[in-house]
Amino acid sequence: MSAELILAALRASNKKLIFAESITGGLLIDAFVSIPGASDVVLGSEVTYASELKVALLGVDEAILEAKGAVSAEVASAMAQGVCAVGQASLDLEAGQVLAVSTTGNGGPDGEPVGLVYVAIHDGKKTKVSELHLAGSRAEIRASAVANSISLLREHLGL
Repeated sequence: MSAELILAALRASNKKLIFAESITGGLLIDAFVSIPGASDVVLGSEVTYASELKVALLGVDEAILEAKGAVSAEVASAMAQGVCAVGQASLDLEAGQVLAVSTTGNGGPDGEPVGLVYVAIHDGKKTKVSELHLAGSRAEIRASAVANSISLLREHLGL
């Protein structure tokens, strides 16, 4: 399983993993914590569905939310950077020891465009944001967002 490979790679490099989830609503961390022994790598997840929580818990700038909307590359990036900072500060870790992944998107049925998802990966220094255009029902879009996030994480780690 891909999540197992990611956990093994992070364990070997003494790194931690943290999530900020909106569209995936906890499904992403679930893909990892369902694996025995994940607790030595996975720090947790902030599920910030409401924009107000993105601001309060992750430090996302309200101006970015107003200008770009919650479903944007800029918000995904800010979410990943914010949750990474929370993980680092909480455990007194150095930049580069925490890898953060964030997800934001529109799973439908309302709003345009349905299926637009952003996944950001922040390694403490750089942030890479991927724009995805997913199809299907709300449940299918959310599941695909999780699978794509894991794939992007594998790619980021060179696995």
